[in-house]
Amino acid sequence: MDYGSWIIIGAVCLIGEMLTTGFFLLWFGVGAFAAAALSYLGFNFTIQFITFLLVSTVLVGISRPFASRVSREPERRAVADRLIGQTAIVIEDFEDYEGLVKFDGETWRAKSPDKIKKGDKVTIKAIDGVKLIVERKKV
Repeated sequence: MDYGSWIIIGAVCLIGEMLTTGFFLLWFGVGAFAAAALSYLGFNFTIQFITFLLVSTVLVGISRPFASRVSREPERRAVADRLIGQTAIVIEDFEDYEGLVKFDGETWRAKSPDKIKKGDKVTIKAIDGVKLIVERKKV
């Protein structure tokens, strides 16, 4: 195969990479460009094809851990991690073990096994849906 065909294959792979988010076709494009260089230098098709496969496979293998880190979904528990262990102020008495607390300028519904009065300080223990699970702060 002549080097022009390898360049076309490489260009198609690069364009395909721009249209997808897999971070996968890029390395086949690089492999095709390496094969194009060998074709230009006069190597036979078997060596070109083996180079294409080797370069592409090695680069995919090396980049997969990096690509997994970059394209991974962000942690959904970031807010929970920030809240747990923090102190909030009760702004409404707990009736039937539920009330309102204020933390960091925001008002939250909260649940607690304790009866807690307005003005008491509580420790955030967990999050259950959109409600905080709190307990009376130990002095």
